[in-house]
Amino acid sequence: MEENEMLFSITKEDLLREAKFYLGRQMTEDEYAKAKKLLEFGAGENLINLFRDIFLELKGSEN
Repeated sequence: MEENEMLFSITKEDLLREAKFYLGRQMTEDEYAKAKKLLEFGAGENLINLFRDIFLELKGSEN
């Protein structure tokens, strides 16, 4: 198992591409800053639940 294997990432380019899809235009600098902040908060909050669910699933599969 690779020690520091990257499991997931979202780049600025990814965020800008999604914004163009959903907004139909490029984001302003202010919109980008807000979107980045919301993405960081949302991902962090959801990781707590995601990790819990992953490890509960793994514990359940031990039986």
